[in-house]
Amino acid sequence: MTRTVRLLIKNPVEVDREVRTIIASMFPAFDFADYQTAFADVDRLFHGRMEGFHPCDTGYHDWSHTLGVLLATARLLHGVHLDRQELSPRIVGLALAAALFHDTGYIRREEERIGTGARFTATHVARSIDRLEEYADRRGWPVADMLDMECMIQCTDPGCSPRAVVHTNLEAMLAAHILATADIIAQMADDIYLEKLDLLYGEFAEAGITDFTSEYDLAARTRGFHSFMRTRMENSLSNVIGCMGSHFRQRHGVERDAYSEAARRNMNYLGLILDQYGPEFRKGLRRRLDRKEHPFQMAA
Repeated sequence: MTRTVRLLIKNPVEVDREVRTIIASMFPAFDFADYQTAFADVDRLFHGRMEGFHPCDTGYHDWSHTLGVLLATARLLHGVHLDRQELSPRIVGLALAAALFHDTGYIRREEERIGTGARFTATHVARSIDRLEEYADRRGWPVADMLDMECMIQCTDPGCSPRAVVHTNLEAMLAAHILATADIIAQMADDIYLEKLDLLYGEFAEAGITDFTSEYDLAARTRGFHSFMRTRMENSLSNVIGCMGSHFRQRHGVERDAYSEAARRNMNYLGLILDQYGPEFRKGLRRRLDRKEHPFQMAA
């Protein structure tokens, strides 16, 4: 018997609706005012409708990626709330805001006219924190909230040691680890993750990152990266990924981690096409970047 789940929701309005539904199931009286305003403002920022900024021009780290991380964050918050520790409405609201802002550092200011936002790959985390600080100051958010969100975004940096980040309390640490885990798993579970690797390589190249010699080199090393990040999630990010199944059990009636299953399917298929085609691995990639939403099927 199989069950169908809307794992990847591509319509921003529907992502927003699902996030609200999940959070309302945790806190029926949750105040969505700050979240609602932040969602609308970050949407404007990514699409070039905020004064002083260019629209987002990074093909990999785009609005769609942020929406995917936002949804995965809400789902993990729910799973942890059910399975590990009851979270407060405050920390849930901060985690959602941090998810919205976590990659805004890729967006160029008006005076930054050279290249695309990809050139800020190495500094995008610090820039995202700066952007959130500016926004929080304009909105009059408490300094304590900003400090917690700063730590959350810091933990999304692959080069950051999560254990080195000092949090105000255990709940804030869990929220940071939830966001960092969501950032990893939302990418790797994407049904066009393999097709988007060329876009990721292009961003690295523009930023002057020379870890990979070609698109093929990046693809060939992606399975090892997946294993490395899986270990990071389980050992350095409080293994909150282990709570994802609880969300799907209550929301969709199937206690399985659909994200991890989708990521494993991607890695298995990548292995097959690399073995068959080698450097011409793209011959095995059949999905378009503008692929419509497809439900995810898994055993019940």
